[in-house]
Amino acid sequence: MTTWKTTKFPGVRYKEPGTRRFKGRPDKYYSIRYRRAGKLIEEGAGWESAGVSPQYCSQLRTQIVQNIRSGKDHVSLKEKRGIEETKRLAKIEEKEASERDKTPLSDIAEKYLEWSKHNKKSWKDDLSRYRNHIKPVLGHYPIKNIGIIQLENLKKKLRAKEISPQTILHCLQLVSAMFNRASNWGLHYGENPVKATAKADKKFLKIPDASRLNFLTDDQADTLLNDLKDRNPQLHDMTLLSLHTGARAGEIFNLVWADIDFPHKIVTLRDTKNEDTRQAFMTPQVEKMLAARQYHGHKNFDLIFKSRNGKHIREVSNAFARTIHRLGFNKDAVDARDKIVFHSLRHTFGSWLALQGTPIITIKELMGHRKIEMTLKYAHLLPDEKRKAVLRLGERQKVVELKRKQK
Repeated sequence: MTTWKTTKFPGVRYKEPGTRRFKGRPDKYYSIRYRRAGKLIEEGAGWESAGVSPQYCSQLRTQIVQNIRSGKDHVSLKEKRGIEETKRLAKIEEKEASERDKTPLSDIAEKYLEWSKHNKKSWKDDLSRYRNHIKPVLGHYPIKNIGIIQLENLKKKLRAKEISPQTILHCLQLVSAMFNRASNWGLHYGENPVKATAKADKKFLKIPDASRLNFLTDDQADTLLNDLKDRNPQLHDMTLLSLHTGARAGEIFNLVWADIDFPHKIVTLRDTKNEDTRQAFMTPQVEKMLAARQYHGHKNFDLIFKSRNGKHIREVSNAFARTIHRLGFNKDAVDARDKIVFHSLRHTFGSWLALQGTPIITIKELMGHRKIEMTLKYAHLLPDEKRKAVLRLGERQKVVELKRKQK
């Protein structure tokens, strides 16, 4: 049986089990002994081969005894080791957090978009908003450096591109969702910068009133189409299609030849904002345009409108804004909501329908609106009697809703 041997230092002893060797002799295992609350406590300090010496053990014991008397810091070797381990882990976590903070937003975005693809019906919207609007401005930024200045710059850049206030809001919400998901995945432990900015600035996520509708007159539409016809034939065709069907830019970009039914003069719009598909009806002008775009050997799932490199178009060409500027359509527009942008073509379609007395329900279906309230903004263009009838319908619905809430 191995016996303990004392040293010249009080409360420090050692033993030589014989199973370990150090420098050609038995390795020594040291322990310290002290009293706490009247009880004798003994704790192993470690092996001589690991650097433990009698002097070191004496220093440990002296510190513990002093702490017991003063009631401060660690009062045992076990507690000391626990404190040191906690500090060690904290340093590791701090280093890992620092490395995480250097991660660019693009890395988190790619993970988020992969998750979105398998969990959200609207994942294509997320993909388009990130690649077209967010990535060029914020994609290269380390996540720790994204704050109010960077987010305000994003808003500024999108406004300069004449992006709608609603789309700007969706982009900010997407950035916020990316940070939330990154936190859930353990990729980010800081505060969500979008939420932090919204707390500091209550107006940050407010959307300006977009109820005003700017639409083209017949003469303006004709002028625009004639100008685009020679300068940019594809943009002309997309403009014509939106004016005559109310199709959104994204719906036009997604069109393939399988969506075109010439015998029945129907265009199927897929992956729309409020439903999976919506049918639009060809005017003679649209039918003629689509027939002219056909080419020999095209396949059903070939895109009708392609980018210069033959791929899917992600956003409306800047040539549209330049054309509107050249024609002077926005020269008197001070408020961004009064400017003509590509989305104004869709509003023009709805406005023209209302001006010719089309029933509001029919306009709703042709526009693909989810709620009648979205269509009522065209009601002021309806002939007086029909407008009054629709407004009475709206008042009646308010009464019904009020009664339902009171029950």
